[in-house]
Amino acid sequence: PPPVWLPTFAGEDEPAVILHIGPHKTGTTALQAFMYDLIYTDPNIFIRDGVRVPSFDELPGLYGKEGVGLNLAHCSLRYYMDSGGQMNIGMCSGMRDKFPKFMVDAYRRRQDVVIVAEDFDKFDDLNMDRLRFFLRPYVRIKVVTFYRRLQDWLPSWYNQIVDHYTTIYAKGEERYPSIVDWMAEHYENKLEVHAPRLAEKYRRLSWVESATMINMHEHFGPDLIGHFFCSYLNASGACRAARDGRMPSKTNVGEGHELSRLAIAASLAGKIATNLVKPVNLIRISRKIGQRLNETGLAMPEVCVEDSTLAGMLRLEMEEERGSFPDWYKGQGGDAALERSFERARSKFCSLDVDRTVNSTRLDDIFNEVDNTNPYL
Repeated sequence: PPPVWLPTFAGEDEPAVILHIGPHKTGTTALQAFMYDLIYTDPNIFIRDGVRVPSFDELPGLYGKEGVGLNLAHCSLRYYMDSGGQMNIGMCSGMRDKFPKFMVDAYRRRQDVVIVAEDFDKFDDLNMDRLRFFLRPYVRIKVVTFYRRLQDWLPSWYNQIVDHYTTIYAKGEERYPSIVDWMAEHYENKLEVHAPRLAEKYRRLSWVESATMINMHEHFGPDLIGHFFCSYLNASGACRAARDGRMPSKTNVGEGHELSRLAIAASLAGKIATNLVKPVNLIRISRKIGQRLNETGLAMPEVCVEDSTLAGMLRLEMEEERGSFPDWYKGQGGDAALERSFERARSKFCSLDVDRTVNSTRLDDIFNEVDNTNPYL
């Protein structure tokens, strides 16, 4: 192909790529939706501030709407689908043609490029040479990640994962894990994609200029989005929208699933006849069980994550926040304040002992009462 002639820039005039790498369950979906909602209503809102956000036509693939950035992440996975992605090499052919043209055009116009995708947290599965190739001709690559405390982040991760597999659990094809089971199997692996370790991994790449961690506990809810666009990106149009109270059209907030887990265990034990493979039935039966438990005030047996694991988690949070956010951490009350926060969150790491409950008769009357044996359901 003919050579591509590019302008040269001096110092701070050099445009940059801002790569938001997640991780999962840190508000990435809301950030993506906010950006693309704004572009839908005003296609030039970022361009006026010298910022480009790729559209689906410029970064095509499996993911559309607010998930466009995921196409880059999944096409950068070392072995594509074999690395846990949703796109194979053929599905990436469109973006391999169109995305480099977009990047060259943005660079010539001296525009910063913003790409947001939580699957950039799959650091160990990414082909970094391929990702670097896709980001050419930019030489300034800035990475940003959101920090969320383990005590909040891990339960949210668990809730999202089990939500995806509820139908499989209801069919009895896999055991429905409690958070205690899930932590025993996945805790160490999840630490590798927690924001502090993820930022450090990207920081070690020779072609990454910076890896900034933004504290979700200092900037939370709508203020997190506002801080990103106002203070980090300096995008005035998006900043005004955030400060004016504009909310994203989509979020991904994890919800608890303990009553669903109990209902499915009772169903598989033959104590509930309603077909819980149908989500509407599972929701209805779970709610009825919850209502009856609240009314009766029955104390339910629980199992919890081991104290030694939780103590280690608290120590790790202290180390991370003392090192990364020292002024904020001290201003919030330091170790004592974090310990109090951790104690309030401790119950998130306990689960109903569904085996013990279902194997007894203590809830049989409730199961019978909430059951619906209508064969058409």
